[in-house]
Amino acid sequence: MPAVWVDFYAETGIPAAVKVGTTLRLTGHTGETADGIFPSDPQEQVRQTFRDIALTLAEAGAAWPDVVEINSYRVGSHAGVQILLGVAAEFLQVPFPAWTDVGVTELYVPEALVEIRCVAELPARSSRSDLG
Repeated sequence: MPAVWVDFYAETGIPAAVKVGTTLRLTGHTGETADGIFPSDPQEQVRQTFRDIALTLAEAGAAWPDVVEINSYRVGSHAGVQILLGVAAEFLQVPFPAWTDVGVTELYVPEALVEIRCVAELPARSSRSDLG
């Protein structure tokens, strides 16, 4: 379990990801750093979100190339899409995953500007398990 997920999991019981067969479904991740801070710079917060997702993927033996679907939820104007896509280019490679982006008025954590969930396909290894 990534360090940024420990407190949230203890409070809610919601795992960072669930693996069923060869499919890994990540719960929505936000850009909180390991010390519990949300960067005030939108670009850095989005970048931290991608880093946090990478940590959860690694816990399951996966990486960004295994991601086949992304859903992003961002607070704010349409201009936030350009920040999101710019940062995503630092992490994603061809072939790109399917992606749905939704603008929202607020997220679970008030300081969060973006929440991203994704689905990855893994080599066959096990049945269902939670990655707290």
